[in-house]
Amino acid sequence: SSRVICPSELDKLSDVVSKLDTIQGGPSIQPLFISVDPKRDTVPRVASYVKEFHPRFIGLTGTQEQVQKICQAYRVYFTKVTEEMGEDYLVDHSIIMYLMDPEGNFVDFFGKNFTAEEITIRTLKYMTEYKASKRRGSK
Repeated sequence: SSRVICPSELDKLSDVVSKLDTIQGGPSIQPLFISVDPKRDTVPRVASYVKEFHPRFIGLTGTQEQVQKICQAYRVYFTKVTEEMGEDYLVDHSIIMYLMDPEGNFVDFFGKNFTAEEITIRTLKYMTEYKASKRRGSK
């Protein structure tokens, strides 16, 4: 995991989640964080790390093969950029937030260039459209 960029992006995501929870009157999305460094980031370590940003964040990792598979599926780039010296090495990676609908379908993605406000507004728009489509579909 990246200890430089990720914290600012996780802070941003925390702001989005808190704003959406306030606007929606309770939990409305489930944020997930997936580590691309399963060698260093164990399940307990990732779980503890994400709780520093928001109590509802869920941290995930897996085997190297599982991480490679999910990264390929979502076109996430990652590579070690320094030689390993114990746990002292850097991993370069894409920094993207994906928005999925409740069925797990891709809706949109947000890069570092999006502000928390922009992500919140776009997510609310998608949530409204999703709820409207479900109401139409249930008639």
